[in-house]
Amino acid sequence: MTYRLWWTVGYTCTSEREFLATKHRLLPATYEMLDDALRRAGQVGRAGGVAWLIEGDDKTRLGRGLIEQTLRKRGPELEPEPQQAGRRDRPQRRE
Repeated sequence: MTYRLWWTVGYTCTSEREFLATKHRLLPATYEMLDDALRRAGQVGRAGGVAWLIEGDDKTRLGRGLIEQTLRKRGPELEPEPQQAGRRDRPQRRE
């Protein structure tokens, strides 16, 4: 299954109408799982951008409003787990 996320940052698109007019020129980010696309949409929003649309091969279609609504409901569960402060992933030394 493939999910495509269309998003913009900055002044590229400021309305749904502008997004639809320029969609054919934008390259979507592609994800294998819907949760990954939603996770990235949350990151885009926190960076000041807009996640406009998520479309899936399974006919999933989430517009801006549904993406924002889903992130409000499921935001905390979609966040990546923080790494523990004291643990470091270093290779062990050979002596």
